[in-house]
Amino acid sequence: MMKTIISRLLHSQSPPFLKPHCYRDSSLFAARIGRFLSTGSEKVDGSSKLEEAEREEFTPPREKLLVLGGNGFVGSHICIEALAHGLNVSSLSRSGKSSLHDPWANDIVWHQGDLLSPDSLGNALNGVTSVISCVGGFGSNSYMYDINGTANINAIRAASKQGVKRFVYISAADFGLVNYLLKGYFAGKRSTETELLDKFQHGGQVSHSLAIEI
Repeated sequence: MMKTIISRLLHSQSPPFLKPHCYRDSSLFAARIGRFLSTGSEKVDGSSKLEEAEREEFTPPREKLLVLGGNGFVGSHICIEALAHGLNVSSLSRSGKSSLHDPWANDIVWHQGDLLSPDSLGNALNGVTSVISCVGGFGSNSYMYDINGTANINAIRAASKQGVKRFVYISAADFGLVNYLLKGYFAGKRSTETELLDKFQHGGQVSHSLAIEI
């Protein structure tokens, strides 16, 4: 299921520079690197700087994914799959770096922060193209609303303001009587879903399971 999340993220409607195969088009390639080139008449070994640049191998930037709650059970598996697909992965959580000593954890950029304090997200969102939030929890109704609702809403607003292209929220399906017993939990999640679909009308995805489409 984790593989489904990441593979569909890679094949979603991304800007062209996120899809390496687009550089088979030489005109697009030239346009992409054009801004790095000087328009002057200087020569390098008898060739123009443009000709030299065209001979250089160009590697398009990788998708940069931020996983909120990446050191939890679900979040850690998403991080592992994202790394396996070659994504640049970072994570933000209240505890910061994962306590796991597995090798993959060394390939994640770990940020410590509290989503109930919106300023915590500042540096973590720099250069990020996609966010997956696995943040949630149980407790009193007020706490459950804060952690499942307010915290994620803060993240959605910050990501939208930063210009993030896609935001995926791992939510939960309705369970009848359980909804009544865990009012704060489900009220928080429904509020997050509403905010996400408002702020990310084209790049937002709510999942009530791990088999999501992006």
